[in-house]
Amino acid sequence: MPQRKHPLNVFKSFLIRNYRLFIFSAAGPGIIQKAMQNGYLYTPDDITRTYEKVHDHLLARYIIKTYSTNSNDIRDVALHGLNLKKAQRILELGCGYGFFIEKLKGMLHDKAAIIGIDLVENNREPFLHSVAAIQYKGEFIAASADIIREMPESAFDVIISSYSFYFFPHLLHDIPRILMPHGVFIALTHSKDSLKEVIRFVMRCMKKIGIKNVEPVINKLFTAFSRENGDALLKNYFNIVETLDFTNSINFSYHNIEDCIFYVNKKQHLIYKEVLDLMPDKLDVVRECVENHIIDFAKRNGTISISKDDAVFRCFVPKHHS
Repeated sequence: MPQRKHPLNVFKSFLIRNYRLFIFSAAGPGIIQKAMQNGYLYTPDDITRTYEKVHDHLLARYIIKTYSTNSNDIRDVALHGLNLKKAQRILELGCGYGFFIEKLKGMLHDKAAIIGIDLVENNREPFLHSVAAIQYKGEFIAASADIIREMPESAFDVIISSYSFYFFPHLLHDIPRILMPHGVFIALTHSKDSLKEVIRFVMRCMKKIGIKNVEPVINKLFTAFSRENGDALLKNYFNIVETLDFTNSINFSYHNIEDCIFYVNKKQHLIYKEVLDLMPDKLDVVRECVENHIIDFAKRNGTISISKDDAVFRCFVPKHHS
C-alpha cells in the first residue's frame, strides 16, 4: 500500500503546481495528531461520525431548507456586495462536501484555486466535485484545521468557515496571519441558543439515567464562537467586522415530526456526547426519551419550533498587517 502524503506536503505541492510557490517546510510527523489532543470539545471520531455520511448531510440540508421560517439563503447574505474577482487563493476550513463554495461560481478570478480542509475523508470526492462544478481548481486536505498553524503568512485572499469555526476558535489568531492584507474572512455560525428546545429535552432525559448537573458539551460548542460573541472575538484580530444577523427557526408540524427526529439524530454524536462518554449503553434509552418528548410536544401543540438563529461575520483589514 503506498504511503499517504502528509497534509502539509499536499498543500505545498498544490501551491507549487498552481502558483510556482515553495513557501514552507512540512511539519514533523505527529503535529496534527498532537494538535487534536488539545483544545477540542469533540474528538475526531465524534466529528467524523457526525459528518461522514454525505447523503444524510444533504438530507439534513433539505430539511432545513424545507422547514425554515427564513426563506433566504444565508450564503447569498454572506456574499452579497462582495467583489472577489481578484481573489485567486481561497481556503475553506471545515469545508464538508462543499456547501458554501457552490455559491462562488463566477465570483472569483478565472484562475482561482480553492483548498478545502476537513477531517472527514468521505467529503473529498463531493467537495472536489463541487469545485469542478463551478469551474475552478480544487484541492482537498483531510486534516485538522490546526494545519493552518504551519501555513505561511499572507497565503490566501479569502478564508471561509461555514458552520465550523466553533470547533476550533483557538485558531482565530492564525486567520489574520495567513490572510492577505486585502483579504476577507467570512464566518457563518449559530446562535448560542441554537437547538435549545431539543437540548432541554436531552437534559431531562440524561437526568433520568443519572447524569445530572452537567452542562451539555454542545452548549459549550455553540458559545465558543456564536452569533452573540463573534463580533467581540473577531474585533481583536480585524479592524473591520461586519455582522449580518440571520433570524430563523425550523418549524415541524406533528405530521412531519419524523423529519424533525431525523434532523436531531443526525447530530447525535454532538448532542448526546455526555451519554456516549459516560453511559454509552444508555444511548438508545436517552434517544428514545428525547424522541418521545419531541413527539408529545408536537402532538399537544400541533407543531414544534427549533431555534436556528445564525449570523454571518465578514472581516477585513487583519490587524496582523496593520
